[in-house]
Amino acid sequence: MPRRGPGPHRPHSTDDLARDLVGCHMPESGEYTGTVAAHRAGAALRIGFVFDDTLDTADGVQQHIVTLGRELARLGHHVEYLVGQTRHSPVPHTHSLSTNVMVSFNGNRMRIPVSAKGHELDETLDDGDFDVLDVQAPYSPLLAGRIIARAHPSTGVVATYHIAPTGPLSLGGGVLLGAINHHTHRRIDVVTAVSDVAADYARTTAHAASTVIPNPIDVAGLLSRRHTAGADTVHRLHGDGPHVVFMGRFVARKGAENLLDALRWGEDHDLFPEGLHVTMAGKGPLLEACRSRAAALRTPVRFPGFITEADKPALLGSADIAVFPSISGESFGIVLLEAVASGSHVVLAGDNPGYRSTLLGDENALFPVKGTSRAQALAERIQRTLVDGAWSDAMHERQTALLHRYDVTTVAPQVLYVYERAIAQRRAMDGASGSSGR
Repeated sequence: MPRRGPGPHRPHSTDDLARDLVGCHMPESGEYTGTVAAHRAGAALRIGFVFDDTLDTADGVQQHIVTLGRELARLGHHVEYLVGQTRHSPVPHTHSLSTNVMVSFNGNRMRIPVSAKGHELDETLDDGDFDVLDVQAPYSPLLAGRIIARAHPSTGVVATYHIAPTGPLSLGGGVLLGAINHHTHRRIDVVTAVSDVAADYARTTAHAASTVIPNPIDVAGLLSRRHTAGADTVHRLHGDGPHVVFMGRFVARKGAENLLDALRWGEDHDLFPEGLHVTMAGKGPLLEACRSRAAALRTPVRFPGFITEADKPALLGSADIAVFPSISGESFGIVLLEAVASGSHVVLAGDNPGYRSTLLGDENALFPVKGTSRAQALAERIQRTLVDGAWSDAMHERQTALLHRYDVTTVAPQVLYVYERAIAQRRAMDGASGSSGR
């Protein structure tokens, strides 16, 4: 099936911002007030992103701080990263401040700090002379908690919540961690969350009201990488016939098996058009089991393994349908927006709270991921997307229109506004207490 239209263009800066700050006005796009205007006029903030995990991988939180940090640096601010054990950071000014170990939590693999040297933390904070620290939350008391406790009294501290619990066990763990971090959390000036789901988590585990500011995506960067790959590469990856792409880890909560169930149901009921072929990219413990199941299908399914960030836009851009059947544990849907920005004609997403929030509740794009009819529902959605051109084109237009809302050039001013409020609040408190200057 031929591609049904061009990929999305870089959106214009015309949309207004996503959400009001708790108890105050959020600036319109391009509008700065107070000290933000002064910094826009020339003065730069010194910003430190604090993250317990490594920057050696490109998971969701890493993408958030790297994408946002690059944009803030482009705007003239000085950005540093105070992170867990990192050997190959994609960004400059990275301080690897702890020894980490791998654990599983909330359906994810992550690296948590087990030791950090206090004098290195102090030296990094002293040398950085930060106006604001942006702590990725929930956070460990062994690294981020210690950095918060050591922050200069006039340094604004923002906590950004990312997590969506997969169930009662992970939520209970978050409540326990919130209790452990109660003392340092009192030092935080402003709390933000990347979605309503993450905001609910912050409220439940840390008793914190938060401002929702979405994860940023670099629309221009994705389009540039797709352009670098070239049209020939995109067409080669697309191949002949309709192309469905899954990209993600082969773990239960990412739902790769749901897609295979849908392919089987569609074959059994003769739903799919001739020439349908599927690419399932990624790695993980369920990869071999999925390979075995796919071998029993008539539909060709290719497993190229892990796809680098450089190669991701070309593969996503070759998709007539990009399918992300994640079941749970998603606070946001960065990969959905990456697919749209890269040129996937239509994105179909599992109906979990994080993906529903990202797609603004678009019922046509969302499909059930639980229940006995889930395979039928996804199979029928794939079939309609491929055969009903007007329906899928309308969804493509709605999804493309989302990009400006989440583009880093839209999100960064919202974040800067929060930073300025945290700094102003902290320095007012610092002045009232009579603390000495920096």
